[in-house]
Amino acid sequence: MQQIYRPGHPDRQRGAVAIELAIVAIAGFIVAVMGTRAMLGSSFFVTANGEIDVDGNDTILLSGIDELAVAKLKFMVEVTTDALVDLTPPNTVDDKQTDPDSSGLSPRTFISISWDEFTTNSAQWTVVFMGDSNGDYLLEKGERAEITIWLHQYDGTNVLYDLGAGTSDGFVHTATELLQQRGFFVIEIIVGGSTSLVLGRTLPLELGTSDLLD
Repeated sequence: MQQIYRPGHPDRQRGAVAIELAIVAIAGFIVAVMGTRAMLGSSFFVTANGEIDVDGNDTILLSGIDELAVAKLKFMVEVTTDALVDLTPPNTVDDKQTDPDSSGLSPRTFISISWDEFTTNSAQWTVVFMGDSNGDYLLEKGERAEITIWLHQYDGTNVLYDLGAGTSDGFVHTATELLQQRGFFVIEIIVGGSTSLVLGRTLPLELGTSDLLD
């Protein structure tokens, strides 16, 4: 069983600089095939920021109820053997009005994310293959893919992020659940027929646009 060390973390301070979190797994999605199972691993994280429309009025006023918080998570994945990893996503992005959109596809990779105030076993995520790719959603040796986990839906018309509509949509849906500075979060990535990859990180007290989380 994979164990995660969870360092002590003080209570969050609301309203301070927080982020849209961009996770970059530099070491990649190390896959060593053992029969039908895959051993997964990754490395460290980088941060950025996002504005959350807490009151739902399509305008950001950070001196009021709206806040800066983690809006999405990104990490780069790859395989180091001849294994094929099915990264068919539940969502896609078209840069029109709101993102992400339902892909209408049937994913075999599932992602959960949790911290003290929030848990979802059906995270909304998208994928973009970087560099050489044969155009399908099967990650092969020599390919790299960037996975984005969306904690909030992006409103491209008003250039902000919204709260979710309810617990079943996979988005953060209340102000008390926002992932902010000093928050400790855990991501679990489950590939069909494989072992899961579990990542745990604590955010620093103050976050800038490119903070590194070892």
